[in-house]
Amino acid sequence: MKSIHLGLRQLINKPLKPRAPILGERELEVMKILWREGAHSAQEVLRLSEEPRPSLSTMQSTLERLHRKQLLSRQKIGRSYRYRACVSRSAIIGQLIGDIAKQFGEGDIAPMISGFISYMDQESGSEADKPALPKSVRNAMQAFSETDND
Repeated sequence: MKSIHLGLRQLINKPLKPRAPILGERELEVMKILWREGAHSAQEVLRLSEEPRPSLSTMQSTLERLHRKQLLSRQKIGRSYRYRACVSRSAIIGQLIGDIAKQFGEGDIAPMISGFISYMDQESGSEADKPALPKSVRNAMQAFSETDND
């Protein structure tokens, strides 16, 4: 019984690494608006959103869902809330990359790097279109690419 208690205690005290949140299309659009524009009310986010725009109540529900997911903070001003992204875009991207590495990499980072290189090659046709990366990063990417082809 004592060993079960110790095992449970270790599980409870073990810090859990947060997984990347699952975002719907509208939620992602709202996050992009708030990352780009800063804090806004539901009406302001609605005005900044793409056509066809949802109703105000749908936008309010979307913002409330993002708040419950702890991706937005809110401040009551008068009769409405101003919402602000409290998780950065890079933090979510980092969590997504971590999830992919765990799910597909099985502890080996090389397949993930190789997949990223393949993606970059597909996205940018010529060498001139490729983003400027430090020489050390380009060398590492090339080394991983050559290793993957073996």
